[in-house]
Parts: sequence; C-alpha cells; structure tokens
Amino acid sequence: MTKPEKLMTLSFVTRVFVIICGLLQLFSTPSAFAQLTRLKTSYSALTANMAAYWLAKDAKIFEKHGLSVDVVLIESGVTTVQALTAGETQIAMGGGTVAVSSNLAGSDIVSIASIESRLPYALLSQKDIKTIDQLKGKRLAISRFGSASDLAARLILQRYGLVADKDVMILQTGGTSTRLSALHKRSVDATILTPEFFTLAKKAGFTILADPTQYDIPFPQLEVITSRAFLKANADVATRYLRAIIEGIYVVKNNPEPSIRALGKYLKIDDREALEEVYRLYREIYPSVPHVSPAAIQTQLTWMAEKDPRAKAAKPEQFIDGTILKEIEKSGFVLKLYQK
Repeated sequence: MTKPEKLMTLSFVTRVFVIICGLLQLFSTPSAFAQLTRLKTSYSALTANMAAYWLAKDAKIFEKHGLSVDVVLIESGVTTVQALTAGETQIAMGGGTVAVSSNLAGSDIVSIASIESRLPYALLSQKDIKTIDQLKGKRLAISRFGSASDLAARLILQRYGLVADKDVMILQTGGTSTRLSALHKRSVDATILTPEFFTLAKKAGFTILADPTQYDIPFPQLEVITSRAFLKANADVATRYLRAIIEGIYVVKNNPEPSIRALGKYLKIDDREALEEVYRLYREIYPSVPHVSPAAIQTQLTWMAEKDPRAKAAKPEQFIDGTILKEIEKSGFVLKLYQK
C-alpha cells in the first residue's frame, strides 16, 4: 500500500472512530432519547424559600433527572392535601404543618425532605423602637390568629422573654401589605414579615428588631410532602425529584445570578438590592442535604397540643420518611455535586 493510500485509510478509520464515539456519547446521555416521566407537583406560596424548586424547573434540572414536572401554585393547605390524596398531584412543596395536621386527621401524607426547617420571619417595628424590650405595652400585627405569622410572633417574643397577649398586644390585621400599611399609619407598633420584604421595610425607616439569622427557632416552614402510597409505588420517581431539588439547592448556594433572576421572576421584584439580600439569606439557610428536622416538627406539635390532644401524644418521627434522602446521601450524589 502506498503512503497516500495509508494516509487515506488512516483518515477514514479516524472519522469512523469519531462518529462511533459521538454516537456512544449521545446514547449514554441521560434522557437523550428516553421518555421523561411526568410528575404533577405543587407549591404553596410565592416566597423566596421556593428558589431551589423554581430553578430546578427553569434550568431543566428536573429533565436532567428524567422528569417532566408540572408546576402549579396551590396556596391552601387543605387543597394541597386533597390534591395529593386524590392523585391530582403527587408531590408538593408546602408547610410541614400540612403534613402534621392532615396526618393526625388520618391521612397518609408524610414529609420526605425539608427545605427550610426554621422560622423565616423578621420582627420589625416603628423606627423609635430600638430593642425588643421596648415592645412591652405595644401592639403587634399578624395576619390572623392561628396563622404562621401568629405562631412566629409568639415564638419570637417568647425567645426574647416577652409573653404575647400579656406583654405585647397581638392584633390580626391581614396580609403583608395590610400590616405594612398599618405600620405606616402608626395604628400598630410592630409586625412580622418574611424575607422578601426586609429591604422594603428598612427603606421605609422601620427597625428590624430580630431576623431569622439571630433567633433560629426550629419550625417545618417548607417541606417536601407526598403520600405514603405514592412513595411506596414510585420510590424511583421520588428519588429523582429529590435529586433535582438538591441540585437546585446547590445552584442557589453557588450561582448567584441565575438564583437572583429566578427570585425576581417569580416574586415580581425588580429591586436588585432587595433580591440580593433575600438571596444571601437563603444561600445560608438552605441545607446541602434537606433532612426533615424532628425538632422542627416537635415545635409544631407542641403548638398544636394546646388545642389538639392528638398532637400531645404524637411523636415527630411518625410524620417523617427519610428513607430516600438517606439513600441519596449514601450514594455519594451530594458529595460529588459539591466537589465540582
């Protein structure tokens, strides 16, 4: 064989090798031709703690893990449970109070992960009030009695040595905008707000008396919940969902820009300073591995036990199934993710 013929043969073999390698890579890519599994999910609120969930959707992380995820906003806890029970949704992002209260009532709803296991509220006041002690004899606004803001106010006051309804008058005034309006009109002296409004409140001249980084009260603020029946029949789907959420958490903790864009998009906030502040808070709050906290569930049970004897006898573990999350951690998935 002549030298030109040898070169032509070598060139042909090289091209064939490259094509074969390309095909192998294509067919070995997860979900390149595989059918995505459809999963119907919901989330409970337009709040910043949903960032990892929104990123998993927008950045196609769910698809990376073989899932085609439907996303729907269901703000009612009762409706969330009804949808899960009826199979209209399979997994939900919502308050752990939903899993606890519905489980006590006889449902098979269970928490399989916890995105936020502590109260996220800030206690803020009129600018002439500089310390929590100065709230004695003052009026504090919540949304309504029995709400998360009511519980948060009572627990935060308790943490700092004050008794709600005795040292501080608790008034139910309505949603966030209504409470801020009441502060502006000085018809109340203090209120409770979630992180999305911290910067707005400070710009308005109000005093932040305590924020979530200072008091750290365990509470099942945002859980991944599902039914035990779905979990038993679809463990692989639940595993892929949790892997995607964990990867969404990783993005939040390590990539500010896409995280801030997602927060701005869903919260409809265009104030860069406000977005950066809430991003920094959740970058610290988010756990790398979102285990459900028994201490957080116990806080909820203790609060409910004042009116529900079933809660008094209950144990946190009966509302938790951490099997899948433990398997994910054991597999090394999280470790590899953070070694990138």
